Amino acid sequence: MPNLSQLLEPQVRPALIKDLSEFIQQTVNEQSGISGMAIKGAVSTVTRVNSEIIPKGINQILPDMLGDLAPRWEEFEKSGAQDFGAFLEKDSDKVADAVMSTADRHAERINVTPLAKAYKSLRNKGAKIVEGKVPELGGILQNHMK
Repeated sequence: MPNLSQLLEPQVRPALIKDLSEFIQQTVNEQSGISGMAIKGAVSTVTRVNSEIIPKGINQILPDMLGDLAPRWEEFEKSGAQDFGAFLEKDSDKVADAVMSTADRHAERINVTPLAKAYKSLRNKGAKIVEGKVPELGGILQNHMK
């Protein structure tokens, strides 16, 4: 049975990081209103500090995130379902909590002040956004599992 850890293999990981980076940027661009402006501003600020901050951040948290999602992948494989994103959608809140918990653990180690400040101020809004994007995240992971 395939395991999500295979996404960390050198022949898969760079493409996954690229797709997740694009997914994050697209998600940021979709935000609107006052909080959307804050999110866009924060991302703009940190990417000016380091243009590779998003892919680097994904690369750092990816092993932990995949580890947190591995039991759900195993359930998905056993279920016979065809769409990992749809499978995760029923538990979007719990999946988002797991993803955000991983991000929180890594955020504690951020040593770039603007990034740490932006993360703290936008964390709760980010959790709501992640919850709504769980099916797409699942789809990206599944695409790279093939």
